[in-house]
Amino acid sequence: MDLESSLYAPLRTIEEQPTSPAASASMKIMTCLLAIASITIGTVYMDSCTKQYLIPIYLIVSGSFTLFFIMLSLVSCIPSDESNILVCHKIGQLWKSVISLFSFIWFITGNVWIYQIYEPDYIDKASPNYCDRTLYLFAFWTTTVTYILLGIALFLGFCGLLCACALGGSLRIGQRGG
Repeated sequence: MDLESSLYAPLRTIEEQPTSPAASASMKIMTCLLAIASITIGTVYMDSCTKQYLIPIYLIVSGSFTLFFIMLSLVSCIPSDESNILVCHKIGQLWKSVISLFSFIWFITGNVWIYQIYEPDYIDKASPNYCDRTLYLFAFWTTTVTYILLGIALFLGFCGLLCACALGGSLRIGQRGG
């Protein structure tokens, strides 16, 4: 093994995705479309929820940060020389971590705003409990579907872990011959 391949080995391991490029691109496109829909609905219905006026702002900010995060994941860092590659990688990871932490906190905050007013008045715009039906149901169901998908991912991960344990750890995930 030469020096160059040993330098880049940790980066190849970290940056390689377990999914196919087509699946990754499809997922990013669907996520972008959902983020654009969030921004659009939040903007169109900005003053349409007297019960919780922060729901449109939640949609706009979460959609914007989602788009920013996806754009950040698409930008590749090309350092001027080999000594800067780890610094460049660490800066990218730091940005992704900060955005992920903010997004997590913002998601929890949005959950409080959305679920605490369930179910608002959709009809009487003069009511203090009014919230536009499209705005509220979009925010409610995107949040609920996020929990459903998280539950499915955790369940499948747990099943995969059980299968790996049942096989006695004989599977070597991500290991290459070399």
